[in-house]
Amino acid sequence: MTNIAILGFGTVGGGVYEVINASRKKPLCEVNIKYILDLRSFPEHPIGDRVTNDFSKIISDESVKIVVETMGGDTVAYKFSLEALKAGKNVVTSNKAVVDKYGEELERVARENGVVYLYEASVGGGIPIIAPLNNCFAGDEILRVAGILNGTTNYILTHMQSDGKSLDEALKVAQELGYAEADPHADIAGLDSARKIAILSGIAFGKYISYNSIPHIEGIENVTSEDIALADQLGCVIRLVAVAERVGDKASILVAPHLVGKNSLFHAIREAFNAVSVTGSAVGEVVFYGQGAGSLPTAAAVCGDIERVISNRVSDSERVPCEEGFILNGDGNSKFITLANGKKYRYFE
Repeated sequence: MTNIAILGFGTVGGGVYEVINASRKKPLCEVNIKYILDLRSFPEHPIGDRVTNDFSKIISDESVKIVVETMGGDTVAYKFSLEALKAGKNVVTSNKAVVDKYGEELERVARENGVVYLYEASVGGGIPIIAPLNNCFAGDEILRVAGILNGTTNYILTHMQSDGKSLDEALKVAQELGYAEADPHADIAGLDSARKIAILSGIAFGKYISYNSIPHIEGIENVTSEDIALADQLGCVIRLVAVAERVGDKASILVAPHLVGKNSLFHAIREAFNAVSVTGSAVGEVVFYGQGAGSLPTAAAVCGDIERVISNRVSDSERVPCEEGFILNGDGNSKFITLANGKKYRYFE
């Protein structure tokens, strides 16, 4: 039996319980959730008696081998993750903000203490992408990583096209259905996608890259119904695509709305789904597709990391700090197309 603690029992933390509770697969069916850290109480929950608001109990309990951080935010979550690693506990997280801001430090502290810091669920929800980048592409040189990485914006753009809605109208529906937050700025402005492509490109290129260093981050605020209609006349759809590609010995990283042609698999990505394309010098293009958010898909990715820790199937890429000048101005190999209304869009193929 492997004892774990879950920090934060909201959407993802609750999903982790559900996945573990339903699992018939070893070693997940042998995982014991010993503690749940939360300021709330859950008296009606089957394991509500395991809730505590005292993090020191978890740190001092040597039987707890894995700490699952699903709190959100980048302050307390970072502090608790750091303390857990220093105490010799493995940490698994879904928190992209902490991974982006503190991942370099937390991975270093993990190595120093003989444990691991894993974050498969921080990008792409239930889509397995970080472990494949670390393992399956180890023998290939990655030339490009690109993705539709934000379900909220993809849902909005899909319904602007299919229903003829304006951005504001599609956003309102997305909020009513729970696909968009009350404050959707991070999604609409491309910041969520930027954090995710920074994580992926860092692994792909062997550097620690922060989203703050990405030179071009553009959201969908200026995409209009007219743009959508004109793109359709060209046989294209508009999607918010994050792209990181090699340009010589450097990298170009950007987030922007793109015209996506019919020859691209991204053309078919609709609703709140995500897709990630990885292009290697030997293997060519490989595309990962699936649900990019939600309680159970994200929890499944978290539980995948838990299983890897228990089974000792963990490997990560050796990265170095990103030197000045490694990231270009953000245009790289971009191709542009001008719509009939005079607006220019990058073209993704």
